[in-house]
Amino acid sequence: MELRTLHIAACIALSSILQAQVSTGSQPYSMQHGLSLRDVPVVRSASFDAASVAAEDAQRAALGKVPAYARILPLGADLWNSGQWMELPGGDRLWRLHVVSEGALATELYFNQFHMPDNASLHVYGEDGKMVLGGFTAYNNSEAEDFTTSLIPGQGCFLEYFEPAAAAGEGRLRVEGVGHAYRFVDEGSRAGDCEVDVNCSEGNNWHPQRDAVVRISIKDGGYLYWCSGALVNNLAEDCKPYFLTAQHCYEGNSQSDLNQWKFYFNYEKSNCGSGSSPSNRMTTGCYKRGASEDGGGNSGSDFLLVEGKTAIPSSYNPYWAGWDATGTGSTGGVGIHHPQGDRKKISTYASATQSDNWYGPSGTHWRVSWAATANGHGVTEEGSSGSPLFNSSKRIIGTLTGGNSQCLTPTSGTGVDYYGKMSYHWQSNPSPANLRLKNFLDPQGTGVKSMDGSYDPCGLHVGVPEAAGIPPALTIYPNPANGEASIGLPTDARDGVVEVRDLAGRLAVSEVSGGRATVRLRFTSLDAGTYLVRLMLDGRVVAQAPLIVLGR
Repeated sequence: MELRTLHIAACIALSSILQAQVSTGSQPYSMQHGLSLRDVPVVRSASFDAASVAAEDAQRAALGKVPAYARILPLGADLWNSGQWMELPGGDRLWRLHVVSEGALATELYFNQFHMPDNASLHVYGEDGKMVLGGFTAYNNSEAEDFTTSLIPGQGCFLEYFEPAAAAGEGRLRVEGVGHAYRFVDEGSRAGDCEVDVNCSEGNNWHPQRDAVVRISIKDGGYLYWCSGALVNNLAEDCKPYFLTAQHCYEGNSQSDLNQWKFYFNYEKSNCGSGSSPSNRMTTGCYKRGASEDGGGNSGSDFLLVEGKTAIPSSYNPYWAGWDATGTGSTGGVGIHHPQGDRKKISTYASATQSDNWYGPSGTHWRVSWAATANGHGVTEEGSSGSPLFNSSKRIIGTLTGGNSQCLTPTSGTGVDYYGKMSYHWQSNPSPANLRLKNFLDPQGTGVKSMDGSYDPCGLHVGVPEAAGIPPALTIYPNPANGEASIGLPTDARDGVVEVRDLAGRLAVSEVSGGRATVRLRFTSLDAGTYLVRLMLDGRVVAQAPLIVLGR
């Protein structure tokens, strides 16, 4: 991995509704009604200067910065200066716009105005219609009114905003810029030939840890680049969406940039070397919590902890990884990561970790050598930065700073990599005391320095896969909902109690079902956010489903 001179010279609380990439999954009006896209007005981003970008990228590499995969190009298109309105039956309206960034491998949109009134929706889809994002609704509104989409393959995409007659003129949309992706995003093989897909046999015993690792799209002004990270548990086991990555992935980004960081879950081939790769399972936005403040390992262990601002949908099967900050090394384990922003990979080490340093004081990092395995010789690359190193007990003991491992041939790798120690992250970095990792992973000051991971640290079955015994799903309509919703109950369990609990486990609403097939719940007093609806029978959870409340 040629990043950080060696290595670069080469958010669950679920109470916030800010910018979650949760959508209704509906189809755009145009697709439902067979409307032609031929005459939809086109707006083009500012031109992409490939020569200038190449020079900037060379300079970033010389300074040891993470390589970019895209630039954000100005657009400035809104509901009034661009696109086309269409009157629909009953007084509803439809606005459509075709956005193009010439030569892009993929595009992503950055909004600086985004407000969906009740029952309005936005869809964004590719020029070939194969990828459809949305519908995004009032659930996706944020106080800052910013929003961003995941990557859509190709150089252009369509926006389609439906506004009901009752909300005429209430919607606000302005696309400030277009992410013009020019490398590390196409569906061809981006990572080195020696890399091993996480769903190969090497990953068979690491499925929970796999589900903790995320690809992170970092926004830094007009630059976009990839890092890796992991969702981590904490000793309060309160499901806070803490993501652990590397300090050098954070270049002093503003909160407005952090609002548009994206955390991609499950971006991996479904099989070993083949299969589908879901690319829009993500949450958006975070707050900086802990950091090493060490120049990215120059005087410490190079860690960053951020807290996601949004809900992690249970369909992503999120796993809160365990960790070990005792300072004990390991004689074997794995690294799981997204090299070059590619689909998730796994690298295996079979020899003991060695205590070492990056550039700063001794003992800040673990030095690791990778082993050849059945399906390759996994190493790390640009984009792997911040990824977790797991020990034989399947706990994180470090996060990747850099190294010189690389693929030499399709089946062999050489060199070593350096992972900042969890034990050094804990309290030894030059950062102020309030930024130390222990403050967040041991919020009650217990002094415990290791813990296991969990799919369900809250005890509310959040993200537990069916294989682990998750109860069947309830039917909720509408969902998202504003004030009330109908709960459809299974035929064999209609004499229980329907509960609505927040994600801290607090009871918010309850009603005896009384043998009814459908229970109508009212929750006008609830704050906006994500809740869990459970059907309780004889003290057991017999069915459940998430409920998105749009708020008062």
